Amino acid sequence: MARYTFFSFSYEDVKNFKVNVVGNSWLLNNSSETFIDGSIWEKEKSKGASVIKKIIETGLNKTSVTTVLIGSDTAERRWVKYEIIKSFKRGNGILAIYINRFRGKEQTISAKGQNPLNRLAFQISEDSRKIRFYELVNRKWVLFSDLPEINNKKSNTLHFEDSFWWGNEFGKTFRFSDKFETYCWTQNDGHKNFSNWINEAAKKAGR
Repeated sequence: MARYTFFSFSYEDVKNFKVNVVGNSWLLNNSSETFIDGSIWEKEKSKGASVIKKIIETGLNKTSVTTVLIGSDTAERRWVKYEIIKSFKRGNGILAIYINRFRGKEQTISAKGQNPLNRLAFQISEDSRKIRFYELVNRKWVLFSDLPEINNKKSNTLHFEDSFWWGNEFGKTFRFSDKFETYCWTQNDGHKNFSNWINEAAKKAGR
């Protein structure tokens, strides 16, 4: 089954060619499938937040999985965080991959950056109707202003409901890393396993 994949990353990792390693590997091994370039909004960034959000929404259209490529500064990028949360809202499978160990155009290995999935969290409301999103800023959790809240519904990546056997998760808070997997491209043999990671993320989201 084709998995149309959205790549979310810092544009710095495009300029040093690290993102290209994953993108080219995906196309080489999945010639009938595709990916959407997560830097599609870069040339429009001077036009304001509403324009960028619309471009991201268009880019996510028809995709079933969002892959976050983690370089040195990815976790600090506003629009990477927005792409992750927007992906959750549209029901995409979500995973993250460290790419800092790739040798860029300068033939150097970058410092390992923070995982964006560790710095984003969501809380299910006590009445189960809403999911609120938070980001870690200066060691404090604050509401994510670009998309603070959505309805708790089945079309999201995760849907939370009461269970007689397992209880419920209403009122609880989770980091994204509690629910979604993170890999290292070099240590976990991304060339061989990336398609499996994509399929597992999609299945978890029911896509």
